[in-house]
Order: sequence, then C-alpha cells, then structure tokens
Amino acid sequence: MRAPMKKNAITHRILCYIIAAFLLPAGCAPKVEPGGADSTESAAPVATAEATVQTTSATVVNRDLLLDPARTEDADSLLVGGYLYEGLVNTDDNGDIQPGIAFAWIVSDDELDYIFEIRQDARFSDGSPITVDAIAENFNRWFEPKHPLHEDGNFPAWKKYFLGFNGERDANNRAVSQIDGVQKVDVNTFIVHLNRPEAQLLNYLAEPSFAILSPAALADNPDYGARQSAIVSSGQYVVTSWTDEGMTLSPNPLYWGSAGDGDLNFIWR
Repeated sequence: MRAPMKKNAITHRILCYIIAAFLLPAGCAPKVEPGGADSTESAAPVATAEATVQTTSATVVNRDLLLDPARTEDADSLLVGGYLYEGLVNTDDNGDIQPGIAFAWIVSDDELDYIFEIRQDARFSDGSPITVDAIAENFNRWFEPKHPLHEDGNFPAWKKYFLGFNGERDANNRAVSQIDGVQKVDVNTFIVHLNRPEAQLLNYLAEPSFAILSPAALADNPDYGARQSAIVSSGQYVVTSWTDEGMTLSPNPLYWGSAGDGDLNFIWR
C-alpha cells in the first residue's frame, strides 16, 4: 500500500475500514449511504462576536465579494474565504499537505480510493457539527448536476481541477470527471472514489474553492456569499461586520483548532 500523503500516524480506525470499503460497490454517481450525525452529539453554542484587543491594518479588496468559494474565481473573494472556511486538508508555508477537517487519510493500492476520517469536534460557526453528510453534500453540490444546490453548475474550480461533472462522457465514452463519487462509511469516515489515479488530489482539495460550507446555510439563501446573506464559517474567522466601508473578521470561538489572532480588517478598493 502506498504511504499516506501525510506525516501523522494513520489511525487504527481507518485501517479497519479499508477492508469494508472495498466490499462496497462504487457506482458512477455520487454515492452517499443513509445515515446522519451521531445523535449523542451535544449542541454547541452559536459563535458570536467577541471583543478583541488586537487588530491588523486594513487590506484593500474588491467591494463585490462573493464568499462562496466554489462559485468564484475572484482572487479577493478567495482570499477572504480562506479565512472563513476550511477544507478537508490544508497546505503549510512549504506547500506540504496538513490536516484540516480531515485529520487522517489513507490511499488504496490502486490509488482510486481516498479514505478520510474527520474530526469529531469540527463545527460550523452556528454550532452545528461538520459531519460526513455535510461534506458529502458539498461534493455532490460541486459534482452532481441533479443536486438541488448545484443550481446553474457554475463551479469553475471543479471544472479546472476535476475536468467535468457526473454523467459527462468523452468521445471514447470515458467519464470526463476525475471524481467518481463519494461514499459514507460511518459518521466519521468516508471515501472519495476516483475514475483514474490523480496524484495531486490532496493538493487540489486544499484549494480555497473546495472549502466545506454549511449545506443548511446554502439551502436557506440562494444568494449565499453575497453581502445580504448570513455567512456560516467552518474556519478560523467569522464575519462580524460587512458595511459600505468594509468588512471585519473576528476569531471563530467554535473553530476546532487555534482561532485567529485578533480581528482582520478589509476596506473596499
């Protein structure tokens, strides 16, 4: 088996699921088995703005931000979104892959299956848990044209990195998309199935465009990410002010790791 693309020890739990995973069929459509978050999870408080003593000088950005990273190529929107949201994995200053919402993963011998285990303490800023089901909803939103959140299908980063959407075939009747689908194993573990090996998969998933957003927040607001929408974070910061003058982000008290260090201020170009 190829060594996992991270330095942390792979958990015994994931190793146990590899055998079970390969006994499950992987269809061409995104595959998410029934089930939800562990019902014993206790509710967390909603993230609220808190006074901070440290601020940074303001960064100048475009006024018309869209804080829905999967749907924009605007550099300023992706910059701000990178503070608000987190993906399965991150990159450090050297470009090396580091854990994000997923804290462990392993790759199958044929390099067609990536098995991820997610943090049990990861939460959105509204207090709801970041579950395997929420992650699957994000993948299916990007990938599946029939998914209600796919809308007009404008997901430029998905098209750039993964080439196509579910059901698209090339002239040789080969699936266009690199991704075959996602499959839930249990409340903490899921598999990304590939149509063909992609050595850069983790690097792609570390892109800001593939951060995990709240499916409930997306469903509640067709214009999610615009100024009038309520932003629900999965990363180190939350939006505490969005005005005609600019925007302020404050540390997210519900972030699983170290929250941001003081406020971040942005003014419009």
